[in-house]
This record gives sequence, structure tokens and C-alpha cells, in this order.
Amino acid sequence: MSKPIAFIIGAGKNIGASTDRLLRSKGYRVAQAARSLDVNDASEDSLRLKVDLASADSIKHAFEEIRSKWGEPNVVIYNGAALHFAKPEVFSVSVDDFVSDLTVNTVSVYAAAAEAVKGFKKLPDTLPKVFTVTGNMLNEAPLGDGSFVTLGAGKSATAHILATATVGYKSAGYRFYYVDQRTVEGGPVLNGVDGEGHAQMFESLIDGKEDLPWQVTFVSGTGYKKFPRKE
Repeated sequence: MSKPIAFIIGAGKNIGASTDRLLRSKGYRVAQAARSLDVNDASEDSLRLKVDLASADSIKHAFEEIRSKWGEPNVVIYNGAALHFAKPEVFSVSVDDFVSDLTVNTVSVYAAAAEAVKGFKKLPDTLPKVFTVTGNMLNEAPLGDGSFVTLGAGKSATAHILATATVGYKSAGYRFYYVDQRTVEGGPVLNGVDGEGHAQMFESLIDGKEDLPWQVTFVSGTGYKKFPRKE
């Protein structure tokens, strides 16, 4: 029996690298995609792909490459994000920059989810089928002076997509999650994002032993923890 496949989109040295190590230790083959990865740094269980998250076509091509080499991924983790700070005021970001950020934060997520589901339909029932996005609390409330408006707009739209997909594919058993690391008090983690903590949360979601909602807030070292919605 071939090993299951996980695909990390927007893989970096923190969350991506930590998740890669953990999933491969659990018997997964892991493909990682980002702009800066060395495609020659590959092995039997590790694949590196170039991808431009500002292009939905690039997402599609990355899935096609995985299919041609390994097959369909049953776990897809979208870890990409883009932000042009709105300084000195909210609407100081150009429309072009807003669209660029929205493409990375939402449009390419939609493209990746569509490709993931296309593959899920071909996989056996014995495999978990999970799509996760690394989120933050911006889908619930703005932060500070509003300078995160492009990221927050994207995260809010993406959260809606995942909530809707959870309903739409419930009968098929496909699971969608928006994964948001919080402080112990329930606040946003602005510094010190924990790669290992995310990896462990992803692993728990893949295992599916807990019946968790699509919006997963967690505290490193504790796991899932529900907090009151921010206003």
C-alpha cells in the first residue's frame, strides 16, 4: 500500500518545516511548495515545488505535478499569506496591492481547495481527507489601527469559504479547518508563531479523533481551545 500524501502550500522554515518533519515521521510523503524552495532538494518521501501564490494557475500546475509524480494528496495545508500594511490610514493601500494580497489570501485558497476536492473524490474511503488554512483572529475583528486590512479581508473571505465547504461536503466526509493560534488569554499571537504547535494541531485534525468545528483556535502545548468571539 502506497503512503498517504500531504501537500503544504506556502511552506517556510517555521510552520512548513515543522509540519513536514512531523508528517513524514507519521508515514506521509510530503510535497512542499513555495517560491524559494530548491526543487532539487527531494527524496522518495519529499517533494519540492515552485509556486507563485499570486497566481491561481500556478496552484493548479503544482497539483498537476504532484499527481503526475505521486498521485492525489489527501491532506492539503495552505500556509501562504500576503500583507501590504495600510499606512498612514486604512485606504492608503492601492487597489492593485489590495487585489494582489486578496489573491494570495483567498483566491489561491479557493483554487487549492477546488483542486484538493477534485483529488479527494478519487481517493479511497479509508484515507482522511483534510484541507486546512493557517489563519488568525482577523476574521473576527480588526487589530490596532486597521493597518492589516488587506490580510483581514482575505482571512475573512477564506473563513467563509471553509465554513461553507464544511457544510457542502459534510456528507462526503471531507473536512475543512481554519487554524488560528491564540495566546492563553485568547488574544492574537503577533510574535512567536509556534511551528511545532501548528504541526501538532494539524496532525490532530488529520487524525480526526475529536469532532472539532471548522474554526479551530488553539494554544500551543494545550491544543484546541474555544474562546468567545472577538468583537
